[in-house]
Amino acid sequence: MVRTFRRLLLIVSIVFSLGANVAVATTPPDTTPPDSIVGNSITDDTVNDFMDLERDVTTCISSNPLPGCGREPTSPGDRGGWQQLLLFAIMIAGMAVIFVRVYFSVRSRDRSSN
Repeated sequence: MVRTFRRLLLIVSIVFSLGANVAVATTPPDTTPPDSIVGNSITDDTVNDFMDLERDVTTCISSNPLPGCGREPTSPGDRGGWQQLLLFAIMIAGMAVIFVRVYFSVRSRDRSSN
């Protein structure tokens, strides 16, 4: 009984693997762009609110950007704005609460075990 089940499982897995390979190789994907994209003309506007930098863009792309590669925050949601600083303060306060609770629970556990 176990041998027939294993044989049946082997046959089913072979059939599915062959069927998957045939399905992948039948039709290539359509790589032509839609008409709405082809008809649009691209403007040559170089002004970008997000890239208002003092340096060349190629020198600013790195894990440690040089000074002058950023911009001052102009809205509350920007990097370095008050919302980001408030979130940082809330996270530090939450971690402090967790640390204090763990400290006092370990302290009370040690007192009760003595």
